[in-house]
Amino acid sequence: MFSSEFKVKGAGFKRYLLVCAAALFLVSVSAGCALLTRPPVRPAIKKLSSIQVYFYDWSDDMDFEGLEQAAGRSLLYYSRLPEDVTFEYDGLIYSPREMAASMKLFINIIKNHEGRERIRQLREKFLFFESRNSSGKAFFTGYYEPVLEGSLTPTEKFSEPVYKTPADLIEVDLGQFSEKWKNEKIVGRLQGRRLIPYYSRDEIVYGRILQGRAEPIAYVSEIELFFLQIQGSGLIRLPDGSLKRINYAQKNGRPYRAIGAVLKDRIPPDEMSMQSIKAYLYANPDKVREILSYNQSYVFFRETEEGPLGNINVPLTPNRSVAMDTRAAPRGGLAYIETKVPVFDGEVITGWRPVRRFVLVQDTGGAIRGHGRVDLFLGHGEEAEKTAGHLKQTGRVFLIVARKEFLDMN
Repeated sequence: MFSSEFKVKGAGFKRYLLVCAAALFLVSVSAGCALLTRPPVRPAIKKLSSIQVYFYDWSDDMDFEGLEQAAGRSLLYYSRLPEDVTFEYDGLIYSPREMAASMKLFINIIKNHEGRERIRQLREKFLFFESRNSSGKAFFTGYYEPVLEGSLTPTEKFSEPVYKTPADLIEVDLGQFSEKWKNEKIVGRLQGRRLIPYYSRDEIVYGRILQGRAEPIAYVSEIELFFLQIQGSGLIRLPDGSLKRINYAQKNGRPYRAIGAVLKDRIPPDEMSMQSIKAYLYANPDKVREILSYNQSYVFFRETEEGPLGNINVPLTPNRSVAMDTRAAPRGGLAYIETKVPVFDGEVITGWRPVRRFVLVQDTGGAIRGHGRVDLFLGHGEEAEKTAGHLKQTGRVFLIVARKEFLDMN
């Protein structure tokens, strides 16, 4: 038998439980409302816990093909650097020698181990960081090496010069003036004793401000040059059939703006692609200046024997090299991507194929800004062009570096 004292306490306890349940309900509702109005995630890289690393499948959909070659090119980049250059992973600092040792360790594991043992080695000896944008994910696009028709002299068809970097363009490394501006650069020109912004796309293309002041490499069509500047490299086929390879050299310092924003009311969102934008421009020549001048960024080129070259000055490897913001991802570093690419039947997209593979951060670009932003290099040819033109997908990107205790510095 329970005592009367316990019954009174029991009744009070029941009331207490009801009050707690009501409070918990209100907290849950409030939390739910908070989730609905949650502010954007702060873009950053975040170190994965050992448990997160263990339960993630670090497989490679290309069966590691081309990976050793791409990694070797990053090793070449590190070998050229002075020892005072640093690379940062969420506060962890690595020297070029340590980055090279990390890459060698990765290559050794990939070459000498298979299956579960390979994955076990990677989980044990490497650190994994996820690069996230404000949505807590990554956003992927693709780029390729285009082949353009052109001429060494201007013609009616090929009227737009592909300029080398002008002699009056000045690049300033702001990090030399203050640590808070580390990795920040500006581009301009001198006007008297003042540094002012460099000429805009409109001034260069339509004002012909550089005519006689900058050296043309060749001449191509205006629309094709615009898209060549977005890709950053390409091949120009001359009338005699010979090819001239050109690569990004410098830009005018003006911010990149995607012209899709101007065309959103003219091209349906589900049809927006590089191919549809080109088709619109060719069909509406009277609108070309208005649309292209929306992006005042302008790229200058140089001739190269090999390539295409990324911003670390090594050849890019199709499907293994990616472009990321150099302030968000260490140059030359190892990464792992997870996204989808389109599958075509002729010109029609019939589905999307999952991509899960290791890649190297070997390039950057004017439109590639912030954490969780990835541009996948797809090579050259019709398939690469189609894929790049339609690739706009979310996914995940992880930055990977060896734990220092496993580095062989000999």
